Amino acid sequence: MNILQLCIRFPPGPGGAENHVYHISKELMSRGHDLQVFTTDLYTEVPFVRIEKSSSNYDGVPVTRFKSYSLGGDAHYIFISSMLKSLLKEETDLIHTHSYGYYQTTAGAFTKKLKKIPMVITPHFHPSWSMWGGKKRKKLRKVYDKMFGKSILNAPDIVVCHSKNEQRLLSEFSIPHEKIRIIPAGVDFNRFENIPSPDIFRDYYNINGRIVLYTGRLASNKGLHHLMDAAPQIISQVKDTTFVLVGEDEGERKRLEKRAVKLKISDEVLFTGYIKDDELFKSAFSACDVFVLPSEYEAFGLVLLEAMACEKPCVATRVGGVPEVLDEHKTGMLVEYGNPGALADAIIELLKDENKRKIMGRAGRKRVKENFTWPKVVDKLEKVYKEVLDEKKD
Repeated sequence: MNILQLCIRFPPGPGGAENHVYHISKELMSRGHDLQVFTTDLYTEVPFVRIEKSSSNYDGVPVTRFKSYSLGGDAHYIFISSMLKSLLKEETDLIHTHSYGYYQTTAGAFTKKLKKIPMVITPHFHPSWSMWGGKKRKKLRKVYDKMFGKSILNAPDIVVCHSKNEQRLLSEFSIPHEKIRIIPAGVDFNRFENIPSPDIFRDYYNINGRIVLYTGRLASNKGLHHLMDAAPQIISQVKDTTFVLVGEDEGERKRLEKRAVKLKISDEVLFTGYIKDDELFKSAFSACDVFVLPSEYEAFGLVLLEAMACEKPCVATRVGGVPEVLDEHKTGMLVEYGNPGALADAIIELLKDENKRKIMGRAGRKRVKENFTWPKVVDKLEKVYKEVLDEKKD
């Protein structure tokens, strides 16, 4: 098959959806499919940072990066006008577009209608209330949903949801049930076949004692302020605990640092920024005692798979697709969003029980290997592609 993937950003730009597109692209190419990616020139959206040096290839994947623009502020929306022109000229068997609410998905739907090219969408859907930004931005998203959501999400031949929860959220757009397929995200299990020594990370940052780890964007919808609020209670029970936050700052770091000062826990909180070195990054998982994801919403929670692959128990909020990823009481613990006390209690329970941590860690790694690897994901995705292409022939 000749497949065109559309996404708002692509590695080296960080992010869950970005890595998702990268990994399915690599796996599809390894199976002999012709594939290319259309994306923007952005490294991050917030702040608006472009990739300084780009090429037509990233780690073997053909990539075309188009110049992007934004109105900024609450009206932030990425415009990629030159992408549409190329889409209308491009000859491909199938378009697979990613992320609802972005220009490339609207452009893909328009191209499908005009050129009758089969199309699949993976929405990576976040409801309007879970978006970053203020009330004005969330209101604008509601207007967008009302005016364009139904037509855009009904344009593809197949809608691929990561979870049953995502399918339920999309019910407001009246997508026919027969159009929806549930295919979870995955993890490159080969990366974690040999887990690096925890000493790599601990020595690099000079950390002793217990580690509670978060990895991901430092964004307003990740609930990290609740983790800061939970920290004093945790430290009072387990005094040698360090809270490590690994990830690209999207406007929250200064606020979190100020909160840590106010709570008198600055010495127990470490911000590493984005870690490019993969061995050091994996060693962070290896070094931690508990992994935490306190988000307001997660469509899936890919970082949970990485932690579980490294045999680490997880504490996460019972939101979005997280309960379908984390097997509660077996691979980790779930708490309600916005409850720092409950978050602290769950983390303390695991920090004080080494045997429970080991049992949950082993169960988590087994769960990932059996259910959430990229070859298993692409097995299902190939069937979807073949299905829509066969329908076109008929």
